[in-house]
Amino acid sequence: MMEHAWTGYVNHAWGANELRPISKSGHSASIFGASSMGATIVDALDTLYIMGMKDEFERARKWVAVSLHFNHASDVSVFETTIRFLGGLLSAYAFSGEEVFKVKAKEVGNKLLAAFNTPTGIPWAMVNFARFVF
Repeated sequence: MMEHAWTGYVNHAWGANELRPISKSGHSASIFGASSMGATIVDALDTLYIMGMKDEFERARKWVAVSLHFNHASDVSVFETTIRFLGGLLSAYAFSGEEVFKVKAKEVGNKLLAAFNTPTGIPWAMVNFARFVF
């Protein structure tokens, strides 16, 4: 199932956040603003690694190194970005030891810090990465 799902994503939605399987098209959910941040790629890194899908993992690693950026001028969900991007990058780093995942995790973590700078201490639900440069 993982190979089937991954192949569908690669063939029809590479770089988009999600695959719409019926229309076979990429989609970027509103939780990430209008930005295609490759959520599925980052989310799948640990599974690809665990399953021994080495070629697929390497392709995803290269995409993260070259194409994953956190400077979009749209609001993103702090929760979803934390679990899918920060979590995905940290787990990929824990499994593989690839430095690029640690660097990208630090980058997105720094961007997410802005959501915690609130008068109440309760983090904002959304944050705009383009407003915060670290």
